Amino acid sequence: MKKQQILPFAASLVALHFGASAVSLADEHSPLKDAGFELQLPADEGGWTVFEISLYSKNYAKTGSQSMFNGGFSRTVPFQATFTGNASGAFQEFEAAAGSRWRLTGYGLTPATLEGTSAFGILQVSFFDADGKDLGTVETADGKTKAKTSDELNRKSAAGEWIMLDTGVATAPEGTATIQAFTLFVDYSGSNRTQGVYFDDLSLCELSEGEDSCD
Repeated sequence: MKKQQILPFAASLVALHFGASAVSLADEHSPLKDAGFELQLPADEGGWTVFEISLYSKNYAKTGSQSMFNGGFSRTVPFQATFTGNASGAFQEFEAAAGSRWRLTGYGLTPATLEGTSAFGILQVSFFDADGKDLGTVETADGKTKAKTSDELNRKSAAGEWIMLDTGVATAPEGTATIQAFTLFVDYSGSNRTQGVYFDDLSLCELSEGEDSCD
């Protein structure tokens, strides 16, 4: 089944296409499998589906010995007012029902200060119907499709520090069949360098009505 992931930018949206199957819950607290990236489970065993320049890394880890690195190379295109870059990431998918409430948290680190205003790392949740259509969230304004994202790790973020990232509460809209939880690095900065973000210790929780915290 084809799915379309929508990645929010400052002024535009970029669509990526992947195939993924919903996987069962790992435990009652967080459905994520290998949330600390130590096991390197393949996607067909419920692990992470990675795309573009994404890989397990031993370079940095908040806990354990590994993290997930999402990176890319963004170069200036001569004689054009545009840049070439990429969006790299990893995701898992789970069954979800309309009206269910979710929150994704984790940590991100960049070894050096990110260059460019269009280079950033985020966590993201997206909802899809049974046909793979991206539904956005109930919190989306004016009916425009937009995933629920965390605060950014960007050029203003401290380098060499693990920074907590939090999507806040995302409510599944009518027609929801699945939720996808992402780590993402987007770089269309034209910085002419390779850079990226490491992610570790993620947690995805389904909240009861009136709850805002995963604790």
